[in-house]
Amino acid sequence: MRILGLFDIYFLAMMLIEGAVVISVDARFFKESGSVILSRKAHTVGWISIIIAIILFILRWIF
Repeated sequence: MRILGLFDIYFLAMMLIEGAVVISVDARFFKESGSVILSRKAHTVGWISIIIAIILFILRWIF
């Protein structure tokens, strides 16, 4: 359970910012450059990182 201690509010903030940047900047860049598949993948990776960060933060709070 010591590993859950790493997922504090700073980790959550960092992952939310990272996910938002991937969704807004990277996905848009790939879409504008004509790589629709990479745009979808970047969008998916951004949302998955946000969701995993929230889940880990909640698990830390519970345990």
